Amino acid sequence: MRALVLPSLFFLGSSLLPSVASAQTGCADGYAGCASAPIHYEHREGLPVEFNFDTGWVPARSPVQVRIETVLAGSTRVSLDGSLVGSWPEPMSLTAEPTAGGGALSVDYGLVFRARARLDLDIGVAPVRWEGNLPYLPMIDFRAMSATTFQPWAWGRVATMGRTMRQRVADISITDSIIRIPGISGGFTLEATGEVEAGYRSTRFTFGGQADPITQGMLRTQAVFMAGSFVEYAPALEGVLDYTVGVRLYPALYVSLAGRRWTIGLPEIPVNVGPVPRDLRFDPSLARLGLPDIQSDMATVDFGEVTLGRSTERDVTLRNVGEGDGRLLSIAGDGPFTSPTSSRPLPVSSRSTVVVTFMPVRPGPVEGTMVITTNDPDNPRVRVAVRGVGVAPPMVEVDAGPMVVAEDGGVVAEDGGVPPALTGTDDGGCGCSVPGPTRKGPGWMAALLGFGVWGAARRSRRGAARRRKTEERP
Repeated sequence: MRALVLPSLFFLGSSLLPSVASAQTGCADGYAGCASAPIHYEHREGLPVEFNFDTGWVPARSPVQVRIETVLAGSTRVSLDGSLVGSWPEPMSLTAEPTAGGGALSVDYGLVFRARARLDLDIGVAPVRWEGNLPYLPMIDFRAMSATTFQPWAWGRVATMGRTMRQRVADISITDSIIRIPGISGGFTLEATGEVEAGYRSTRFTFGGQADPITQGMLRTQAVFMAGSFVEYAPALEGVLDYTVGVRLYPALYVSLAGRRWTIGLPEIPVNVGPVPRDLRFDPSLARLGLPDIQSDMATVDFGEVTLGRSTERDVTLRNVGEGDGRLLSIAGDGPFTSPTSSRPLPVSSRSTVVVTFMPVRPGPVEGTMVITTNDPDNPRVRVAVRGVGVAPPMVEVDAGPMVVAEDGGVVAEDGGVPPALTGTDDGGCGCSVPGPTRKGPGWMAALLGFGVWGAARRSRRGAARRRKTEERP
């Protein structure tokens, strides 16, 4: 397992890396390769209890009062989509990339009402006191719904609000079946509006003990990873979900008794709660990143004996046994070992052959290493040992044949021609020293000796001729 590197060290070192962004599409500058996997987060919760409103008895100190309870029932849903991108060389650099428009926040709530009435009437004969439920509230579709989309990861708060129109919730006639007091009559009506606002913002990604959290200020982190064809991470998203609920109640209650009428004097009852924050942790989203895993089929290449000035080639096969696309970046060798191979892709489950050349420049054994650089994240340099032996070319021995010195000081063959050692040709071979098979005979030393004798005789003859001319002068 690779050691964890702090993000601060990474950003310092990333400026020193060569720019190989073209090695794989989608990689940022300074990375040899990258891989990505989708991540998805979703949370849904219902809140039938948290928002239970009780208006209390209103209006205060009134002889006719009502008490209304509203229970908010429904659900909130938040979902976010993106991808986890891993870049290398090591250590693995992780970035949570959002999917454009991949965030959604919705609310769907309904209000349920319960109402009670209380009478404290004084008609001069006997006080009338009564308290009880006002049943038969009709079941209506009183729902607040809304939805919005946003750009993940919503480091800043996003919100959606659902609002209802003003609706008649109840219209009840008070009879003896509700208030069991002879001679009393009346009615109860209730109208209401409601709104629910839900807000969400992300706070951080966590990776357990594998990496530091990713937050709004830290959009990238380093993580440990194992060598192989893939790596898996399970980032968990954390955030805050908050609610604000508002209800406007418009009750009307009147009671008639003995020719007198009492009514509620409050036209609107506002009920507001929130914002109420709730810490939220999504279930981890498993992300499997396919990595290139590039191997060589040969650890050592032996070229054997090669003549100086000549070259020999050998093939080395590379295989990508990983789950991610690979790429051959460069090949470098020592001394007389070179390769003309250029950068090329190495897809998943593919093979590629590179050519290694040996051209010795001096006799004797020589060893070196070919370094094949790839975008394999945990083993970016494949090393292949190379060796060979440089051999000097053999010298050609020429048969000069019998030679005699001519009367004019020249060297001629026995048959009167020019010796082959001086013309550079004979009937079946070459008089120059080039690689090739040798011929038996006196050898090139004899030819040089003959040439020297010829030259000495010629110089002696020229000297004698000059002396005779001098003596003949008067």
